[in-house]
Amino acid sequence: MPKVSVIVPVYGVEKYIERCARSLFGQTLDDIEYLFIDDCSPDKSIEVLNRVLKEYPHRESQVRIHRMSTNSGQAAVRKWGMLNATGDYVIHCDSDDWVDITMYEKMYNKAVEEDSDVVVCDYVVTDGNQILESVKGCEYIDVNKFIQRMLFQRDSWSLWNKLYRRTVCYKDLVYPQGNMGEDMVLCIQMTLQCKRMAYISESYYNYYCNAFSITNKRDVIRLTRNFEQLKSNTDLLLRILDRIDFPNKKWAINALQYNAKTNLLNLIHRDKKYYNLWMNTYKGANWLLIFNPFMTIEKRLKCFLAILKLYPQKKDRI
Repeated sequence: MPKVSVIVPVYGVEKYIERCARSLFGQTLDDIEYLFIDDCSPDKSIEVLNRVLKEYPHRESQVRIHRMSTNSGQAAVRKWGMLNATGDYVIHCDSDDWVDITMYEKMYNKAVEEDSDVVVCDYVVTDGNQILESVKGCEYIDVNKFIQRMLFQRDSWSLWNKLYRRTVCYKDLVYPQGNMGEDMVLCIQMTLQCKRMAYISESYYNYYCNAFSITNKRDVIRLTRNFEQLKSNTDLLLRILDRIDFPNKKWAINALQYNAKTNLLNLIHRDKKYYNLWMNTYKGANWLLIFNPFMTIEKRLKCFLAILKLYPQKKDRI
């Protein structure tokens, strides 16, 4: 079996997938498996991928391109990839992002050297021309502390900067349904199964932030849909956490509940119904967050202002 499986969802990334694919096929790790899952992409993403692949003949036998029967969303795509990966370790990569060519070799070697169930690295947020932000992957090399910090949104729960041991972390997973917060549900579950973790303080992953992308548009339909999907996945995660005892559980639950409602914040000025929905979803979570000692002062202040209907309104991106 391969040392590492890389799961790559593909949808509407014709402009970006060449950059991603070259960074993947150029990896210094030889024994690697690539699973590209085409979610019925409406453009020429797969054609571009196949064209690039021809330039890396030594990778052709390592690549699996699967097409979903219908457009199913990223949660379903990730599930297919995870159920069909065969590597000792598994990691995700979004097809509009790109990675350092040494990323998977260095993370795999670190995992083997320290017998780790998960290895975390740093990443950067970029607009394609310049780095907008450098993000530390974790603050503590301790599984329990790492989980707590993710629950309080102090460390990222993104999947693409974490290499997981497949045989340990894929047991009895409950897969998310909605496309908002699917990383959260999977990452928390898998990390809960880890006993040992390792960290590399190098930025190997480039997260592409396109300010004009569809996902960044703040229209009513999109924000309400994102709220519904994120709440659904939050409810799923809360049911999982309900069976587990861990420190500061009350405050962690509060943080997750509040996070599930953040898409409504830019709607509370539009109509009273959105304000009421924001206040009454996980009723009491807003007031509790103001006293949550694990949340930043900035977030607690924004919550307080929103309760008073003084939250600064953001204009829609068109």
